[in-house]
Amino acid sequence: MSKLDTVIMVDWSARSTPSPRRRTKDAIYLAEVSPGLRCVSYCRTREAAERLLIARLDAALAEGRRVLAGFDFPFGYPRGFAEALTGKADVFAVWDWLSAAVTDDARNANNRLEVAGWINARFPQPGPFWSHPVGKIPDHVPFRKPAHESFPFAERRRVETVARGASTCFQLYGNGAVASQALLGLPMLHRLRQCYGPALAVRPFEAQDAPIVLAEVYPSILSAEIRRRQRPGEILDAAQVRVLAAGFARLEAGCLDRMLREGDAEEGWIAGLHHEAALVAALG
Repeated sequence: MSKLDTVIMVDWSARSTPSPRRRTKDAIYLAEVSPGLRCVSYCRTREAAERLLIARLDAALAEGRRVLAGFDFPFGYPRGFAEALTGKADVFAVWDWLSAAVTDDARNANNRLEVAGWINARFPQPGPFWSHPVGKIPDHVPFRKPAHESFPFAERRRVETVARGASTCFQLYGNGAVASQALLGLPMLHRLRQCYGPALAVRPFEAQDAPIVLAEVYPSILSAEIRRRQRPGEILDAAQVRVLAAGFARLEAGCLDRMLREGDAEEGWIAGLHHEAALVAALG
């Protein structure tokens, strides 16, 4: 793979209303490192973030730059989930299914909890998705973690068993939860695939070389380094994407290519996992 000219890292959010005008935590931040540009943008809604992302990708393609875009939510589910939901052992069939099921408007109002309930209703036992805000009780979504043994898939992907602190893709709400971000993020990735076609590849599911490469990231693999480099008054979410973007942008092309191709072609993988030392060294 030839050298990437641009790295974009996105901290996603499952907020159901627009984020405040003033930068805050648990919102969407987009960091970019490209020739002559280093910036972190704050987006109040997912629609605004998607528009900004597409504008950045379009600009890169127009200028002949190659892009890595990383997102901090799971790209896949445990082996067996895709087939149980869609009849196909194909991660992109899940993306397509969610794209048809999820509604998410310009002000972040969305039906993610209802969609989780629709999926849960397909199974005779409670779950697999669980947890919800107090006072909001969606159908078929238990508040507490259900027993998982009888499902035809594991509770966690393999990567979540080795990445310290990684949450299951089925916890919708609470500290560390990422399931809601995935339910609202995967339809957006599906739209990107439709928009850019063969100009876009998703690692590690697709092996072809492409001007745009998407990958799953997990800022916590560099948590100590991010805290060390966090600027006074800087929101941690912003620091995470800024530092991640800088680290990936400075990696040698061959090293980065190997990282992006690692992992499970059905479940996905966290880019850079087990290569933390290389990323810290790249930061200088």
